[in-house]
Amino acid sequence: MEALVDSIMSKAPEPVDANMTVKDAAAVLAHRTEKCLVVANGDFVIGVVTATDMIEKVLAAGANPAEVYVRDIMSTPVVSVKAGAPLREAAEIMSDYGITKLPVLDESGGLVGMVTSLELSRWLAKQSNYEDPALNALAKMKKEGGAGPYR
Repeated sequence: MEALVDSIMSKAPEPVDANMTVKDAAAVLAHRTEKCLVVANGDFVIGVVTATDMIEKVLAAGANPAEVYVRDIMSTPVVSVKAGAPLREAAEIMSDYGITKLPVLDESGGLVGMVTSLELSRWLAKQSNYEDPALNALAKMKKEGGAGPYR
């Protein structure tokens, strides 16, 4: 039986509002392990904002984060995966779109989790009984946002 996304996904992150300033969003992001924010309008996921978005679209552009809103820099439409999808599908979606973080939705479209390339790497290393040195190196990586010289 093929493993499903819900077997490795992390708990759903608390979504943020599109009308939040980037300054406030950055404060929320600083306390998250996945360095992205899911943007929602009620129960409907409408976008994703990453730390890279904040750096490239706001700071590097010389904009004031207190005057730019999440809605102005979020990526949309949202690329996501269903909780009951095979892990292979999540990996293919990440590869196709060049992303490392993927919101997980239930059958009704509600946010139920997040799956990352790090979680996929850990699962693959375990499946190969930790015999692949490259997968082992990835599996031993600290959780995103963890302490280390480069975060």
